[in-house]
Amino acid sequence: MASESPRRPSRCAGGVVVRAQAATEQSYMESVVTFLQDVVPQAYTGAPPTDEKEKIVWVRFEKADINDTSRSPEFLEMHSGSSDPPLCLMIGYADGMQIWSISLGGEAQELFSVRHGPVRAAHILPAPHISPLMIDSFADKRPLLGVCKSTGSSGTSPPYCCVDLYSLRTGEMVKSIQFKTPIYDLHCNREILVVALQEKIAAFDSCTFTKKFFVTSCFPCPGPNLNPIALGGRWLAYAENKLIRCHQSRGGACGDNAQSYTATVISAAKTLKTGLTMVGKVVTQLAGTLPTGAPDEEGATPHSTTRRSPHAPGVITVIDTHNVGEGQVLVSEDSDGEGVVAHFPAHDKPISCMEFNPSGMLLVTADTLGHDFHVFQVLTHPWASNQSAVHHLYTLHRGETEAKVQDICFSQDSRWVVISTLRGTSHVFPINPYGGAPCARTHMSPRVVNRMSRFQKSAGLEEIENELNSKQAGGGRCSPIPGLSSSPSGSPLHAKLTSQESYNNFTNNNMGNPRLSPLPSLTIVLPLAQIKQPMTLGTMTKRSGKAKPPPQISPSKSSGGEFCVAAVFAASRSWYMTNPNMKREKDQSSRAVVESLYILSCYGTLVEHVLEPRPISTAQKISDDTPLELNTCPRACWSLARTPLWNELQPPFLSNHPLVLASDLVQYYQYLLAGLVPPGSPGPITRHESYDSLTSDHSGQEDEEWLSQLPFPLSPRDLWLI
Repeated sequence: MASESPRRPSRCAGGVVVRAQAATEQSYMESVVTFLQDVVPQAYTGAPPTDEKEKIVWVRFEKADINDTSRSPEFLEMHSGSSDPPLCLMIGYADGMQIWSISLGGEAQELFSVRHGPVRAAHILPAPHISPLMIDSFADKRPLLGVCKSTGSSGTSPPYCCVDLYSLRTGEMVKSIQFKTPIYDLHCNREILVVALQEKIAAFDSCTFTKKFFVTSCFPCPGPNLNPIALGGRWLAYAENKLIRCHQSRGGACGDNAQSYTATVISAAKTLKTGLTMVGKVVTQLAGTLPTGAPDEEGATPHSTTRRSPHAPGVITVIDTHNVGEGQVLVSEDSDGEGVVAHFPAHDKPISCMEFNPSGMLLVTADTLGHDFHVFQVLTHPWASNQSAVHHLYTLHRGETEAKVQDICFSQDSRWVVISTLRGTSHVFPINPYGGAPCARTHMSPRVVNRMSRFQKSAGLEEIENELNSKQAGGGRCSPIPGLSSSPSGSPLHAKLTSQESYNNFTNNNMGNPRLSPLPSLTIVLPLAQIKQPMTLGTMTKRSGKAKPPPQISPSKSSGGEFCVAAVFAASRSWYMTNPNMKREKDQSSRAVVESLYILSCYGTLVEHVLEPRPISTAQKISDDTPLELNTCPRACWSLARTPLWNELQPPFLSNHPLVLASDLVQYYQYLLAGLVPPGSPGPITRHESYDSLTSDHSGQEDEEWLSQLPFPLSPRDLWLI
C-alpha cells in the first residue's frame, strides 16, 4: 500500500482522481486489522470520524459513448493510445449518485456527483442513430442523463413515477416523462429508452422521446428485479405472463435430469415429508378430528392460485424493436405477432433476471430459485416466431440453496459468464458461443476457436455425429449425459406445455436447417470460481461501531445479508502498478487468454480479478478435451465511495469534459455516416451525381478549407464516406 493518499484533486475536466492500489489476500487482512484499530478506540472515545463513507444503495457498470469503441475509434486512439475503452460505472447513494471513469492507466476519475435525494435508476443515454428521415431533436443538449429519483421535476408526482432527462452540457432538464405507477428500472440503447414498471414496459424513441410501443403482459417477479427485461442492440426480451401456442417457437428449455447427490437427497426428503403428511391427514380424518374438506396448507395454495390465474411463469418473449408496430405489443391467439421473433418457455418458475451477450444471439436466464441458469441461442425466422428456434445450449448449475440473482455479464467473446447473487458471490462459468463442453482447446487460446478442430473435420467425426443425429431425429437428440432427456418434448417442463401444433410438424424432415431438429446437445456446466466479497469491512460504521443494515438495491422486501454487486469484463488496469515505465504493448496482460474481471461491491470498492484458466490438475494426460480449472487472484483495487466532505460535481460541463467530448465525436460520425451536416461544421457536405463524382475532380478550395477546420484528422476511410 502506497504511503501517500490514493486520492488527489483532478487536473482534468472531472473531479477527484483515485489511483489503483495493489489488492492481495494479505492486503485484505491488513485492512481488517487497520479497521479494527480505527473502530475500537472511537467506540469508546466517541471521536468523530474523518472519512466516513456515504451509504450506497446500488452499483452498476455503464455502457455509454465514452466506452463505445465501434462509434468513436479515433477518440480512443488519440486519448488513450489503445483501442481498449475506459470503464464507466455508477454508484447510487441514499442521497444522490456518482459517475466514475477508469482509464487504461489505472486512474479512476470522478465525472459526476450530486446530492438530490435517493435515485432508483439512472443511465447515460447514448447518441442515437440518425438518418435524413430521423433527426435528433436533442443534439445540442447531449449527452443526456436519465434519472428516476424520489422527487420528480414537478414536485407533485408520487415518488419514483417520472423519468427526468438532464443535459450534462447545459445542466438543464430537457424532458420529463410522467407515469401513474412507480418506475423500477431503466434500460437504453441507441434506438430506444425502455422504462420498466410493474407488469408493464414502455419504450420511447431516442431521438424525440415520444412513446414508441408498450407491453402490458409482463409476469411479475418477487425481486430483486420486479420486472426483469434484457435489452440488446435490437432485441428486447421480457417475461410473458402466459404461453401462446400459436406463437411458440421451436425448442426452449430442456429437462436437466442429471442431478447431484445433494439434490437427490433433498428431493427424496421432500417426497418422504409429503408422503408422511398425507398419511397423517388420512389417519386424522379417519379418527374424526379433521373435517374431510379441510384445506391443505402446502398443496391448496398453488392449486387454488392456478385455478384463479391463467398466467404461466417462466415464459419469455423476444421482440424486434425495429419491426414492432407503434402502440401495444400484444401476444395472443388473435394477434399476428408483429415484431415477435421468439416466444418460448425458459423455466418452470418466474424469471428473475436475464441478459443478452454482446452479439445479441445468446440469452442467459435465471429463475427465482437460483439453482440453475439457462443459456439459449435464438435463431429467428423471417416469417413468424413459431418458425424460429431456441436452442438450449447450457444449464449453469450454481447449487442447491436458493439465491436471488441481481447481475449477469458476458465477456466480449462470450466464452465466460459471471452471475452475481444478492449474497455477494459472483459465479464464473465457461461456455462456448456455439455450445458444447468447455475444454482446454476452447478456452486456453486468446481467440475463439472453431466448433470442430482440424483433426475432427479431417477424421470425419462431424459427419458421423450428423448421421447419429439423423437416425435419432424421430426420438430426440443424442445426448452425452446419461439419464438426460433426449429431446425438448421429453422434459418435465414441456410435458406440461406439450409440443408444437401439428401444422409445424412437416418441417421436421429438413435436417439442414439449424432452426429445426436435431438441436445441439445440452451441456451442464458447474462454476469454475466463486468470488465472494469481504463482507466484514462494510457491516460496521466508524461513527458508532454498531452494525448497520446492508444496502438494498430494489424496492422489494429485502432480508438481512443482501449485498448489491456488479461485474464486468475489461482489459487489465493493474499492469501500470508493477512497472510504471513499461509500455502497454510490452505488457503480458495485454495478451491474456481472458480479460480481467472487475467487481464493484456495495461498499464502493472496485477490485480487478485476474483470471487464469488452465487444464485441470487431476488429469493424467492433457489433451484438447481436458476439462478446465480457473485460478483467480485480486490484483488491483479502487476505493470510490465518497464521504460527506466531498464536493459535488454538477453540470454544466465544459467541452473538454470526457462525457461531453465523447458525445460530440460520436454525434459527428453519426452525421457523417448519414450524409448530413454535423452541428457546428463550417460548411455543408456537398454530394454530386454518381456519374459526375466518378468522372470529375471536385476537390476544390472549399473542400480543403472545410477539412482544414476539423478538430481532428480524418482517415481515408472517413474521407471516402464523405
